[in-house]
Amino acid sequence: ASVAVGSFLVVIVCKLLTTCLEKIWPSIVRPPAVQSVLDLTEEVKDLREQHKELNHPDTFVAASKVKRKLDAKEMMLQRAKQESASMSTSHNKNFLLAVFQVVGPGIVAVSWWGKEVAALSPTAVWPLSGPLSFPTHSAGVIGVLPWIFICQRC
Repeated sequence: ASVAVGSFLVVIVCKLLTTCLEKIWPSIVRPPAVQSVLDLTEEVKDLREQHKELNHPDTFVAASKVKRKLDAKEMMLQRAKQESASMSTSHNKNFLLAVFQVVGPGIVAVSWWGKEVAALSPTAVWPLSGPLSFPTHSAGVIGVLPWIFICQRC
């Protein structure tokens, strides 16, 4: 019973860490990148207004200068948005998620490999007695690997 509770707690803690990491990851990784996107958005908005005001035949030269600046800022804004989007799916985040989702339950499986989690009557788990008793237990006994799998699916 202590194996069941311990392994369940480890799996739940790993799932909670994974969820928390997914929620707070954007605030951890490059908050200045988000700020630069906001700043560039404001600059593009201002330049569009200037271009709209100067878009007359007698102010053509000034309007074309503003248009070139606007095009350059829009390109910078597009790059900054792509960079901030790539940060949300970065390899570091994926690595940490894999550590929490795989290594935690893997340590539980290795440490309690041969132990039984629970013993039930073989008729209570009849259709699944084989898979639940994996790796080396008799029918009606739940092994640690199937228990971890069940806990991860909760």
